[in-house]
Amino acid sequence: MLVDLFSDTERLVKSDEGAGEGEMAMSGFRAAVKLLCAVALLACLRSGPVVLGEEKKPARTEGKIAGILIEKRKEFLSVKADGDDEPVKYLIGDPPDKKLDEALKGIFDASRVQLTYKKEGDSRKLVTIKKQVFKASGTITGKVVKVHNDFWVEVKPKSGPADAFAPGASNWNDKQFMAMLKGLQPGDSVTIKYSTDFERHRIESLRKN
Repeated sequence: MLVDLFSDTERLVKSDEGAGEGEMAMSGFRAAVKLLCAVALLACLRSGPVVLGEEKKPARTEGKIAGILIEKRKEFLSVKADGDDEPVKYLIGDPPDKKLDEALKGIFDASRVQLTYKKEGDSRKLVTIKKQVFKASGTITGKVVKVHNDFWVEVKPKSGPADAFAPGASNWNDKQFMAMLKGLQPGDSVTIKYSTDFERHRIESLRKN
Protein backbone atom coordinates (compact mmCIF):
# COMPACT_ATOMS: atom_id res chain seq x y z
CA MET A 1 0.00 0.00 0.00
CA LEU A 2 2.77 2.40 0.94
CA VAL A 3 4.73 1.51 -2.22
CA ASP A 4 1.74 2.39 -4.42
CA LEU A 5 1.24 5.68 -2.63
CA PHE A 6 4.92 6.60 -2.95
CA SER A 7 4.62 5.90 -6.71
CA ASP A 8 1.53 8.06 -6.94
CA THR A 9 3.35 10.84 -5.15
CA GLU A 10 6.32 10.58 -7.51
CA ARG A 11 4.06 10.75 -10.59
CA LEU A 12 2.25 13.75 -9.16
CA VAL A 13 5.50 15.59 -8.59
CA LYS A 14 6.80 14.80 -12.12
CA SER A 15 3.55 15.77 -13.83
CA ASP A 16 3.54 19.04 -12.01
CA GLU A 17 7.08 20.04 -12.90
CA GLY A 18 5.82 22.40 -15.58
CA ALA A 19 3.11 23.85 -13.43
CA GLY A 20 3.35 27.02 -11.46
CA GLU A 21 4.83 27.12 -8.02
CA GLY A 22 1.36 27.34 -6.40
CA GLU A 23 0.12 24.29 -8.25
CA MET A 24 3.28 22.38 -7.33
CA ALA A 25 2.86 23.30 -3.69
CA MET A 26 -0.76 22.11 -3.74
CA SER A 27 0.19 18.82 -5.40
CA GLY A 28 2.93 18.23 -2.84
CA PHE A 29 0.52 18.92 0.00
CA ARG A 30 -1.98 16.42 -1.37
CA ALA A 31 0.69 13.78 -1.72
CA ALA A 32 1.86 14.37 1.85
CA VAL A 33 -1.69 14.01 3.16
CA LYS A 34 -2.11 10.72 1.30
CA LEU A 35 1.16 9.46 2.71
CA LEU A 36 0.22 10.38 6.28
CA CYS A 37 -3.17 8.68 5.91
CA ALA A 38 -1.49 5.53 4.63
CA VAL A 39 0.94 5.43 7.57
CA ALA A 40 -1.92 5.90 10.05
CA LEU A 41 -3.96 3.15 8.41
CA LEU A 42 -1.01 0.76 8.44
CA ALA A 43 -0.43 1.43 12.13
CA CYS A 44 -4.07 0.65 12.90
CA LEU A 45 -3.96 -2.61 10.95
CA ARG A 46 -0.83 -3.76 12.76
CA SER A 47 -2.21 -2.96 16.18
CA GLY A 48 -5.34 -5.06 15.54
CA PRO A 49 -8.86 -4.38 16.72
CA VAL A 50 -9.31 -2.50 19.96
CA VAL A 51 -11.06 -4.68 22.56
CA LEU A 52 -12.45 -3.03 25.62
CA GLY A 53 -11.71 -5.05 28.74
CA GLU A 54 -14.64 -6.38 30.74
CA GLU A 55 -15.24 -4.60 33.99
CA LYS A 56 -14.12 -6.86 36.83
CA LYS A 57 -16.76 -7.59 39.43
CA PRO A 58 -15.64 -7.23 43.03
CA ALA A 59 -15.07 -10.55 44.80
CA ARG A 60 -17.91 -11.64 47.06
CA THR A 61 -17.13 -11.19 50.73
CA GLU A 62 -20.31 -12.76 52.12
CA GLY A 63 -22.12 -16.02 51.54
CA LYS A 64 -24.88 -18.38 52.65
CA ILE A 65 -24.91 -22.18 52.68
CA ALA A 66 -26.93 -25.10 53.99
CA GLY A 67 -25.55 -28.50 54.86
CA ILE A 68 -24.58 -30.97 57.59
CA LEU A 69 -22.64 -29.88 60.67
CA ILE A 70 -19.76 -32.37 60.85
CA GLU A 71 -17.87 -30.98 63.83
CA LYS A 72 -18.49 -28.30 66.43
CA ARG A 73 -15.72 -26.78 68.49
CA LYS A 74 -15.30 -23.62 70.51
CA GLU A 75 -13.17 -21.96 67.83
CA PHE A 76 -14.90 -23.18 64.66
CA LEU A 77 -17.59 -25.24 62.98
CA SER A 78 -16.94 -27.71 60.18
CA VAL A 79 -19.88 -27.87 57.75
CA LYS A 80 -20.31 -29.94 54.61
CA ALA A 81 -22.42 -27.82 52.28
CA ASP A 82 -24.96 -29.42 49.97
CA GLY A 83 -23.21 -30.45 46.77
CA ASP A 84 -19.72 -30.41 48.29
CA ASP A 85 -17.55 -33.47 48.90
CA GLU A 86 -15.62 -32.10 51.87
CA PRO A 87 -16.51 -29.91 54.86
CA VAL A 88 -15.28 -26.33 55.26
CA LYS A 89 -14.30 -24.55 58.47
CA TYR A 90 -16.23 -21.50 59.66
CA LEU A 91 -14.45 -19.56 62.39
CA ILE A 92 -16.24 -18.39 65.52
CA GLY A 93 -15.28 -15.02 66.97
CA ASP A 94 -13.62 -14.93 70.38
CA PRO A 95 -15.89 -14.17 72.02
CA PRO A 96 -18.84 -14.52 69.60
CA ASP A 97 -21.49 -11.83 69.68
CA LYS A 98 -24.36 -12.49 72.06
CA LYS A 99 -26.90 -13.36 69.36
CA LEU A 100 -24.60 -15.87 67.68
CA ASP A 101 -23.52 -17.33 71.02
CA GLU A 102 -27.15 -17.93 71.95
CA ALA A 103 -27.87 -19.59 68.59
CA LEU A 104 -24.86 -21.90 68.93
CA LYS A 105 -26.18 -23.29 72.20
CA GLY A 106 -28.91 -25.10 70.26
CA ILE A 107 -26.64 -26.37 67.48
CA PHE A 108 -25.09 -29.85 67.57
CA ASP A 109 -23.04 -31.91 65.16
CA ALA A 110 -24.78 -34.61 63.10
CA SER A 111 -27.55 -32.18 62.16
CA ARG A 112 -28.50 -29.93 59.26
CA VAL A 113 -27.87 -26.19 59.53
CA GLN A 114 -28.19 -22.99 57.54
CA LEU A 115 -25.53 -20.34 58.04
CA THR A 116 -24.20 -17.07 56.72
CA TYR A 117 -20.56 -16.06 56.72
CA LYS A 118 -18.17 -13.34 55.67
CA LYS A 119 -14.70 -13.77 54.24
CA GLU A 120 -11.65 -12.57 56.12
CA GLY A 121 -8.66 -13.25 53.89
CA ASP A 122 -8.72 -16.95 53.06
CA SER A 123 -10.92 -17.78 56.07
CA ARG A 124 -14.69 -17.78 56.52
CA LYS A 125 -16.11 -16.23 59.69
CA LEU A 126 -19.48 -17.39 60.95
CA VAL A 127 -22.11 -14.64 61.12
CA THR A 128 -25.44 -16.41 61.75
CA ILE A 129 -26.59 -20.02 62.09
CA LYS A 130 -29.82 -21.95 62.64
CA LYS A 131 -31.05 -25.53 62.50
CA GLN A 132 -32.63 -26.86 59.32
CA VAL A 133 -35.13 -29.64 60.02
CA PHE A 134 -37.14 -30.69 56.97
CA LYS A 135 -39.24 -33.25 58.83
CA ALA A 136 -39.16 -34.07 62.55
CA SER A 137 -40.14 -37.72 62.17
CA GLY A 138 -40.72 -40.25 59.45
CA THR A 139 -39.03 -42.88 57.32
CA ILE A 140 -36.28 -42.28 54.77
CA THR A 141 -34.70 -44.58 52.18
CA GLY A 142 -31.44 -43.60 50.56
CA LYS A 143 -27.76 -44.30 49.95
CA VAL A 144 -25.15 -44.18 52.67
CA VAL A 145 -22.64 -41.36 52.08
CA LYS A 146 -20.47 -41.99 55.12
CA VAL A 147 -20.48 -43.25 58.70
CA HIS A 148 -18.97 -40.52 60.89
CA ASN A 149 -17.05 -41.20 64.10
CA ASP A 150 -18.50 -44.73 64.25
CA PHE A 151 -21.61 -43.06 65.65
CA TRP A 152 -23.85 -41.42 63.06
CA VAL A 153 -24.62 -41.96 59.40
CA GLU A 154 -24.99 -39.50 56.53
CA VAL A 155 -27.68 -40.62 54.07
CA LYS A 156 -28.61 -39.17 50.67
CA PRO A 157 -32.21 -39.87 49.63
CA LYS A 158 -33.15 -40.26 45.98
CA SER A 159 -34.41 -36.68 45.96
CA GLY A 160 -33.35 -33.86 48.24
CA PRO A 161 -30.14 -33.16 50.16
CA ALA A 162 -28.31 -35.54 52.49
CA ASP A 163 -29.23 -35.69 56.16
CA ALA A 164 -27.71 -37.04 59.38
CA PHE A 165 -29.05 -39.77 61.67
CA ALA A 166 -27.66 -40.90 65.03
CA PRO A 167 -28.57 -43.66 67.48
CA GLY A 168 -31.05 -42.83 70.20
CA ALA A 169 -31.50 -43.85 73.82
CA SER A 170 -33.06 -47.17 72.80
CA ASN A 171 -30.18 -48.44 70.66
CA TRP A 172 -26.90 -46.55 71.21
CA ASN A 173 -25.78 -49.26 73.68
CA ASP A 174 -27.17 -52.13 71.58
CA LYS A 175 -24.03 -53.93 70.36
CA GLN A 176 -25.75 -55.65 67.46
CA PHE A 177 -27.34 -52.41 66.28
CA MET A 178 -24.10 -50.42 66.59
CA ALA A 179 -22.14 -53.13 64.76
CA MET A 180 -24.59 -52.91 61.85
CA LEU A 181 -24.37 -49.09 61.79
CA LYS A 182 -20.56 -49.05 61.93
CA GLY A 183 -20.38 -51.67 59.18
CA LEU A 184 -22.34 -49.61 56.64
CA GLN A 185 -20.39 -48.72 53.49
CA PRO A 186 -20.77 -45.78 51.08
CA GLY A 187 -23.40 -46.69 48.51
CA ASP A 188 -25.34 -49.10 50.74
CA SER A 189 -29.09 -48.70 50.51
CA VAL A 190 -30.77 -48.24 53.89
CA THR A 191 -34.20 -47.47 55.28
CA ILE A 192 -34.30 -45.49 58.52
CA LYS A 193 -37.26 -44.73 60.74
CA TYR A 194 -36.45 -41.69 62.86
CA SER A 195 -37.64 -39.02 65.27
CA THR A 196 -35.99 -35.76 66.33
CA ASP A 197 -34.99 -34.48 69.75
CA PHE A 198 -33.47 -31.14 70.76
CA GLU A 199 -30.09 -32.19 69.33
CA ARG A 200 -30.58 -34.20 66.11
CA HIS A 201 -32.45 -36.96 64.25
CA ARG A 202 -32.52 -40.21 66.25
CA ILE A 203 -32.70 -43.63 64.62
CA GLU A 204 -35.61 -45.77 65.82
CA SER A 205 -35.00 -48.57 63.34
CA LEU A 206 -32.37 -49.24 60.66
CA ARG A 207 -32.65 -51.71 57.79
CA LYS A 208 -30.04 -52.46 55.16
CA ASN A 209 -31.86 -53.10 51.88
